[in-house]
Amino acid sequence: MRVRWLELAIALVFVIATSRAAYAQVSVDGGYFTTGGTGGSIGAAVSLQLFKTPVVPLTVETTAAAALNGEGFAATLDLRFRLAGGTAIGGGVGIGNLAVTQNANIMYEGLVSQQILPHLAAELRLYAGPFRPSSFFAGLRLTL
Repeated sequence: MRVRWLELAIALVFVIATSRAAYAQVSVDGGYFTTGGTGGSIGAAVSLQLFKTPVVPLTVETTAAAALNGEGFAATLDLRFRLAGGTAIGGGVGIGNLAVTQNANIMYEGLVSQQILPHLAAELRLYAGPFRPSSFFAGLRLTL
């Protein structure tokens, strides 16, 4: 069992050592939210890349998203993995009140993104949490 912990520690040190701080890469999403099956609204999200690893195609971002009809918000910390062909998948956890506009509570997020142009991608996000309906976001992501 000690060998496994040592391997894990070495891998973790390697990932941290090869990581670099992001150069304030900001992404803006615009699209359509459906919240709890009650129709939908236009919505927006803003993401700030915190760091990325050059060896493993992994980025860590913080994202704030909101439905512009007053149906709530979500603020998450996201992990995003780049796959071949400009595809990215990921997930996050944070707080929010999408579809339940009273109290903010824990919120989970899943995402899939496909690059269309060098700074433009189509993106789908699913927001879910305990005791709340799921919310979907479909839009375009512009990375500045």
